[in-house]
Amino acid sequence: MEGHAPSWPNLRRTRRSASLQYALCAALVCAALEPAQPVRADVGPAIQPVAVVSDSTHGTIKANRCNVRSRPHLTAEVVVQLNKGDTIEVLERKSVTDHEKTMEWFRINLPAYTKCFVSTKLLTGGAANADNVNIRCGPGTNFRDIGRLIKSAKVEAVATKGDWTQIKPTPDCSGWIAGELVDIKPAAVPAAAPASETSMNAPVVVTPPVAVPRTPAPAAPATTPPISVVNIDPDVQVQYVVKEGYLWAATGTNAPAAYELRTPEEDLLSHRMAYVEISNINPKKYMGRPVRIQGNQRWHKGDRDPVIVAERIDIIW
Repeated sequence: MEGHAPSWPNLRRTRRSASLQYALCAALVCAALEPAQPVRADVGPAIQPVAVVSDSTHGTIKANRCNVRSRPHLTAEVVVQLNKGDTIEVLERKSVTDHEKTMEWFRINLPAYTKCFVSTKLLTGGAANADNVNIRCGPGTNFRDIGRLIKSAKVEAVATKGDWTQIKPTPDCSGWIAGELVDIKPAAVPAAAPASETSMNAPVVVTPPVAVPRTPAPAAPATTPPISVVNIDPDVQVQYVVKEGYLWAATGTNAPAAYELRTPEEDLLSHRMAYVEISNINPKKYMGRPVRIQGNQRWHKGDRDPVIVAERIDIIW
């Protein structure tokens, strides 16, 4: 059969289509040969693990009247005091940074003579009648919790006065002490088991040593200096106090706190005993009235008056 010759426009279209197909194939081949680029993961800051001391870690108190507090902070209320030579069991270690100073704290079990309190209405027959009952370091909800009781947990009551019952601390009660006040005992190394007669008569298999590149080990100090008791700020004296007086608004533009505790007026004169910091208590009903204030007192060297961080305020008559 006789064929027809293609026209010039059809011939150009056919060539252009072939060129496009060739270019597409070449691109696909290049893409297949090019190595795949790794996908970058979303990287965040590393999570620092909590430093927990093993249950077998024990320590010895290095000085007298060392404060055990409800929280790992120098302004936290004092739960009990320990004396030089007392032994403790360290449950947890925590580093706390305050005012650009880092301080290590140990969470410890509390001694049997620690005063602990539970709401009387939450005890029935010497046992907790609800879950998660707070054990507090003082007879009031404004004192910090230092442990909890599950329902039906037995307690040893010491005394009951009004709405609060004093109990002996349970194994779950704990407090915090500054690490610099404790000498940590090194963990005991288990003694090697004596060789049995069978093992002594067994043939000795000698493995030839493997050549390993030697790297110089870092030089260790000849002796390890002992831990010394270092006052975090020797110019600041901190102690737990209970003071009575009249609560007034502080006067003066340079007062370190908004309130002050003053003596009763005598011959129209009254003297300031301390400044008072109040954060979680409404001070309105106490203003101008005779009160008893409990809390940690800071007294900076050179200051005329100390500052009390009020943890509890009671009206006295």
